[in-house]
Amino acid sequence: MTNTPFLYRFRDQIATLPSLLILAILIVAGIQKAQQIKQAAEDPVVQISLAEPEPTPPAPIPNPITPTPPTPAPQPVSKPISTPTVEQKAVTATPSAEVAAAVPTPVVHAAPVTTTAPPIATPAPAEPPKPNNLSVEANYVAQLRAHLNAIKRYPTGREASQQKPRGKVKVWFVLNRKGVVLEQGIEESSNNILLDDAARKTINRASFSELPESGWAGEASHKFSAELEFIPAG
Repeated sequence: MTNTPFLYRFRDQIATLPSLLILAILIVAGIQKAQQIKQAAEDPVVQISLAEPEPTPPAPIPNPITPTPPTPAPQPVSKPISTPTVEQKAVTATPSAEVAAAVPTPVVHAAPVTTTAPPIATPAPAEPPKPNNLSVEANYVAQLRAHLNAIKRYPTGREASQQKPRGKVKVWFVLNRKGVVLEQGIEESSNNILLDDAARKTINRASFSELPESGWAGEASHKFSAELEFIPAG
């Protein structure tokens, strides 16, 4: 037979302890409430009795008042009006004249007014008119195209003499600020190999001047285009 723990054997009794504790608290609270109710019931009752008011004695009768005769109003006494004589008028006017003569008249000294003419502003020298950038650029392009048309050459050879092609070639090329050709190409072909080749040779043979300082500001290079027309001789 195994020994069971002490708490395990009395587990039913221990489980009822909370219920018994709560019941005891309720009983104690009920007893205290009953005592309060009993004490409130035993407090002495205050009885209030109404007392009758004491009679007030009658007021004494005042003695009859004998009327006094009215006092007559005092009559106004007329005083003679005294008119000032001529001597009195002269005496009263003399002090004001003496006071006016005794007060010195202030002398105001006007400060000399000096007028200075305002300085004459000299106009600043007019700056020379700056050249218009658009006109400078347009003049450079016009000179560039005139130079290309002046140095262009009609293609030579047996094939050119037999075909005698005629047409326009539009070329493009890029110049740096020094006027050196960086790139070039055909923008609009003439549909003839001889004329297109002659236009390229014209660009290679040309000598371009430097770009103007006031033109295409901020650009290290600029792209130009020109149209070259080739016409056979005779």
